Amino acid sequence: MFKTILLVLVSLTGFVLLAFVLIGRERSWELLAGSPDRGQHDFSAGGRSSSPNDALACSPGLCENPDLEIAPVDDAPPVAIERLSQRLLRSDPLARRVDDRANPATARFVTHSPVMRFPDVIHLEARPLPDGRTGMMAYAKAQLGNSDLGKNRARLEALFVGR
Repeated sequence: MFKTILLVLVSLTGFVLLAFVLIGRERSWELLAGSPDRGQHDFSAGGRSSSPNDALACSPGLCENPDLEIAPVDDAPPVAIERLSQRLLRSDPLARRVDDRANPATARFVTHSPVMRFPDVIHLEARPLPDGRTGMMAYAKAQLGNSDLGKNRARLEALFVGR
């Protein structure tokens, strides 16, 4: 009985590994967990993941309890989003923009971890502030797992602190 169970587990593991090789890691995760792109994050709702696999960064006054505070910028919201998007794409070769660009003050990206290609989503939004500057908001979340080992926070720190 034990040998049979072991044989089934080894066979199943082999099948999954073969599927990852033949289909590809990114597509395999999508088949198992669904599309990582689930629409733009609603920063007004203030929702966060119930598990520690996300990170939130905002300019002062735009969201509650951010992990990082982002300084406002002088650019108009569409220009700020475009510059930030270009910076993200230059720094992360696995990132791709997935929104339809209908709102030039928002952007959404899917990226993957280098080895296993675990999917993460990055949401960006820019809003005009009363002082004429532009406030920035960013939310990065892992689609899979209970923890991202701080990867999304590090990603946002690199994007904003490393400017």
